Amino acid sequence: MSKNDIRRVRSGKKPRSGMIESKSVGSYVADAVLIVFLSVVALCCVVPLWHCLMASISDGETLFRTEGLVVLPVGGATLDGYKKTLRDSSVLLAYLNTIIYVVGNVAFGLVVNVLGGYVLSRKTKAKSSLMLFVLLTMLFTGGTIPLYMVVRSLGMVGTRWAMIIPHCTNGAFLVMMVKAFDSVPEETVEAAKIDGAGHFTIMARVMLPQCFSFALVTMVNSAIIAWNAWYSASIYVPTNKKMWPLQLWIKDLVAANQDFLNWTNPDYSRYLISYCVIIIATLPVLLCFPLFIKRLEKGMAQGAVKG
Repeated sequence: MSKNDIRRVRSGKKPRSGMIESKSVGSYVADAVLIVFLSVVALCCVVPLWHCLMASISDGETLFRTEGLVVLPVGGATLDGYKKTLRDSSVLLAYLNTIIYVVGNVAFGLVVNVLGGYVLSRKTKAKSSLMLFVLLTMLFTGGTIPLYMVVRSLGMVGTRWAMIIPHCTNGAFLVMMVKAFDSVPEETVEAAKIDGAGHFTIMARVMLPQCFSFALVTMVNSAIIAWNAWYSASIYVPTNKKMWPLQLWIKDLVAANQDFLNWTNPDYSRYLISYCVIIIATLPVLLCFPLFIKRLEKGMAQGAVKG
């Protein structure tokens, strides 16, 4: 490219014809197909949530007799469903329990993932054997009953620890952190060793800040898994409702309100509860996820390039 063409580019003008290739017809077609596909996927995600939101603020009796998609509140907008749902103090307690489980899983998971990832990323004789052991856990699992027997033998059944310790990490998170530590230039590690830094100093002050985006990916995924967990609670704390997370309470509330028509004077606002609890459980995730989306994209992109 000549100096005149460079000046034209810097000034915002187009260079002379033939200097830059234009997009082909196939590229435009591929972009159009991709846009349409992503739009359909986004629509499939948004429409059910919008239906639940509009249904949750609709009139219960009118909604019960309405079929199909609810685009706007039917029978007039009302908050009777939310009043009925939040009137039960157990929902607020379930919210608190879920927050405890999320924070516990993220905190313990971060410690285990960072320590395990650092150890597995070091060049030792046992590295291959340990990595094989971790990968096998991703392919084969013992199942629910053996896991329950282990948790019971540790005395955690009926306690909050049963909701935190067994599921705070997994093989995929460990492999991700191994790749994260492997992506750190070895020159920085050698420089820290020359300065007299030990393993914990190298891990926490040298390597982790350079690959924290990977750790953030594991933290967010751990939080989402813990937030949506209900099956573990139904196994480990089935009778102690004071320890139930929000998702298990939702399941119980929906099941309890399925037979409201059998009552002498049906309270149609109870029909709204199933929609209200879905919005209540989903709203915190929708509000928090955008705060981490840029860091998540960065971590995923780094993993795709350097993995």
